[in-house]
Amino acid sequence: MKLVLNLLFLFFSAFIFGQEEVTLSFEPQGGKYEEAISVILLSDPGASIYYTLDGSLPNSGSARYTKPISVKEVSVIRAVAYSQGKRSATQTQSYFCDRAYSLPIISIATNPENLWDYSSGIYVKGCCADTIEPYLGANFWRDWEKYANIEMYDEEGELCFNQGVGINLFGGYSRMLPQKSLAVFARSKYGEKRIKYPIFPERDFDEYKSFIIRNSGGDFQRTHFRDAFMTQLAAPTGVAIQAYRPAIVFLNGQYWGIQNLREKISEHYLESNFGVDKDNVDILRHNGVVRHGTSKNYKALLNFLRTKDLSKDAVVDELRVFMDIEDYIRYNIAETYSDNRDAGGNIRYWRERTDSAKWRWVFYDLDLGLGNNEPSGYKHNTVKKFTSANAEAWPDPAWSTFIIRSLLTNKKLEIQYINTFADHLNTVYSEETALALVDKMQNNLKEEMPYHTKRWFTSYQNWEHHVDIVRNFVRERPKYLRQFIMEKFGLKGTLNVEIKCPNKEVAKVEFNSLKIKKDFTGIYFKNVPITMTVQPKHDYIFKGWKGRTETEMSITIVPTTDLILEPIFEAKEKSVFYDSLIFNELAVYQPEDDSSGDWVELYNRSTKPLDLSGWVFTDDDYKNGFIIPNGVSVNPSSYLILTEKLRNFQAYYSADSIQAIGDFDFGLSKKSEHLKLYDNKGYLVDSLTYKKQEWDTLATLNLVHPDSSRHDQSHWNVEKQSIGGKSVAYLKYLKHEADKAYWTKIYYIGGGSFFFILVVGLFLHRSSKKRKLKELNNT
Repeated sequence: MKLVLNLLFLFFSAFIFGQEEVTLSFEPQGGKYEEAISVILLSDPGASIYYTLDGSLPNSGSARYTKPISVKEVSVIRAVAYSQGKRSATQTQSYFCDRAYSLPIISIATNPENLWDYSSGIYVKGCCADTIEPYLGANFWRDWEKYANIEMYDEEGELCFNQGVGINLFGGYSRMLPQKSLAVFARSKYGEKRIKYPIFPERDFDEYKSFIIRNSGGDFQRTHFRDAFMTQLAAPTGVAIQAYRPAIVFLNGQYWGIQNLREKISEHYLESNFGVDKDNVDILRHNGVVRHGTSKNYKALLNFLRTKDLSKDAVVDELRVFMDIEDYIRYNIAETYSDNRDAGGNIRYWRERTDSAKWRWVFYDLDLGLGNNEPSGYKHNTVKKFTSANAEAWPDPAWSTFIIRSLLTNKKLEIQYINTFADHLNTVYSEETALALVDKMQNNLKEEMPYHTKRWFTSYQNWEHHVDIVRNFVRERPKYLRQFIMEKFGLKGTLNVEIKCPNKEVAKVEFNSLKIKKDFTGIYFKNVPITMTVQPKHDYIFKGWKGRTETEMSITIVPTTDLILEPIFEAKEKSVFYDSLIFNELAVYQPEDDSSGDWVELYNRSTKPLDLSGWVFTDDDYKNGFIIPNGVSVNPSSYLILTEKLRNFQAYYSADSIQAIGDFDFGLSKKSEHLKLYDNKGYLVDSLTYKKQEWDTLATLNLVHPDSSRHDQSHWNVEKQSIGGKSVAYLKYLKHEADKAYWTKIYYIGGGSFFFILVVGLFLHRSSKKRKLKELNNT
């Protein structure tokens, strides 16, 4: 029936509207099916359809479509339709009907000669390859971009994108591996100039100019995730990384195993991740090789380092004009931790081409670290190696360690380096954190890995063996690095530092390079100064340090033994209006047809009008809150709405009786929020903390009763809007109270006489019933 309707639609569309172009469609669309299906190709009445199954572009010389195509396993169908001298666009659909797939799928379709032809195929050696590895001169070393169609289906089998792209081989020596890395480019000449899909859920943007399909480099036939593991592990430090997502790849319908989707480091990557002008950036690699822009400013940086005395703090301040020193220290520590055997060769750095921009580094290509090639790699003293002038050409020549050696001539930067290293070993690179990530990434791949290892002639046991090498590396690495740090800088041992952290609503806490959000314990070095800084939130006052004499909010300590640091805070007094004006309702979710924006409702539960001139509403910091304009007031038992978009709110809610003001310039999160209201002297009037709810399209969060414990989320309901009035729950409560009062009055009329009459009546009724039973028994 569905087929008949489609044919009728195509016929009448051509008849009524005229045939502007030849139509072509597939029924069903491509995707994951797990069982055999029949694919029907549909076009205009009288059209001829031709198709291919080998990835090649179809034409009138290809197989002609005459009946549904049976798909039992994996098939890539490419089709074209001809009608009245016109030709449809080529369409491509991939079908996976052999089994379940737990990972996303990438399907690439291209003319087979683009991959395998002796003269032009990018996957073969071709005519001119050297006879020894890495086969320089081979086709796969050429910069050949080929046209292809690419489809992506997510874990549930939903289509992500299907479009024409350019593909070429990517990487260095890994090109000679049978599973090769590909760079994928969206270009106007292939159709769309962007891939409009959030390929990497960890990122906040949803379109890409290019991305990489990586073969895991030197980790091929091993863990297949070393590089991605290390960048994901380092990401919380703030160093720039490539996002990661594993996927199953098919080339012209052939299973090509697991490959890692990664961002491509380019001007588009910088624009998306850092908000810079892609046409105004410098990107360099290795020892100043230009990838984009110019190396002029970088040469000036190197000259500064060669000619200036960095032991002087004032010179370091000048250096900050050229480079982000903290970023470089984080980058160097990440390379050092990972024991990256290619750290000196794979260096990528960038800057925006403006006077205030600084050089920053990208942490990438880690497949030769984490015990690869040498299981005991965790014992390698890369602290010494990566901070020394080595007389080697590769992988760590003297030029590759020049910057860190220069920085470490300054005593303050040396202390910063030591403490930042310790901070990271206690947090992101701790055994616990690293092992949890190993488990997560292994579990994500293990369902597909038996198919992958079979395809590439290895074994599942071999994969587990190499994963265990990584697991042992991250377990052992921190203690060896601490020893190497002590040797490098002549330190005398370690100690434990414990921090008692206040609630995040009380204060911000920084310790060395860390932002502390909960109680913390870490291993640090004796006689190396450590610094802790607290910044109380608006509602609290700093009172000092427990067991210490310092009164400053920022203290530096030279520790010699274990110590505990605990800041003391005291809550400020609350407003004289506390409990008078309260949060009563809020809207953080709007359906598509509701453009009113977020809003909160305040209720005056006092007996007096309240002048709100200069009061502050905020979801974060008092200084960044919304200041209520002069002249705004709320009468007793009345409401005031604070809106994110006042004009939109008034257009959507046309009721003149609703008093509303705006605009506050922050939206309210659907997940959780801590809202506060302050009087014009900065004292707290009311607060509300809510967490994730199951928001209904017409629902708001409502206070059950104005006198309830509103700071407890159990006293709030998600229910139908009651804007400018009593909530549904409160109306029910009032009705219940009115009913109770009514029946109480009935039951206790005349000072209890009704109750007396009721009791006497029941007694007489029971006596009468007993007499009748006695008479019946006698009878």
